[in-house]
Amino acid sequence: MIKVVYVTSSKFKRDENRAFSRVAKLSDGSPVASAFQFEFRPVAITEMLEVDLRLLVANEVTKAYQQIRVPCIVEHAGLIFEDYADKSYPGGLTKAMWNALGDRFVSETHSENRRACARAVVAYCDGMTVRTFVGDTEGTIAPAPRGRREFYWDTIFVPDTDETLAKGRTFSEIVEDAALGLDFKMAGLSQSARAMLKFLEYLRVAAPIPLWA
Repeated sequence: MIKVVYVTSSKFKRDENRAFSRVAKLSDGSPVASAFQFEFRPVAITEMLEVDLRLLVANEVTKAYQQIRVPCIVEHAGLIFEDYADKSYPGGLTKAMWNALGDRFVSETHSENRRACARAVVAYCDGMTVRTFVGDTEGTIAPAPRGRREFYWDTIFVPDTDETLAKGRTFSEIVEDAALGLDFKMAGLSQSARAMLKFLEYLRVAAPIPLWA
């Protein structure tokens, strides 16, 4: 069992990670929970304003490591409008924009029915290097927020999916549906799950387990 120190103070991220550990599969078909154990640590980190999610999360995990002095990860996600893909916009600014605009995000950014990518980056720092792992989920911005689970922009992002019950619904609506739920989202639809799986495969195959972890 490999321990992963996950720096976050978000209840939503902790809940999603627990579901992810339970339902997500590694490349050999084994469940994540059979090989990895996550330890959550709430660490206060001042977030930089940066469009590039890789740079933003690399900065965050470096600050986290400086405080706890053990190998750890930080995960951050944002939206990237398809017609601004070359600029990665709004990317790392999505959270700040959502905090400021809330339910007016769609109208103020003129993003109704706009194609977008939900991108998550997991950054890992072992005290010597920082590595980043990216997960993407393609989709569309809803005309208005839908769903009661207000995990930032989950109320406006409609992921592409072949599952009939989930088609045309926001992440928030998918999680609230008892026939789908958080398990369905984290089994592979989530951009965060995709980024985390890439990190875990790296850690399992390529990285030695630090003696001080």
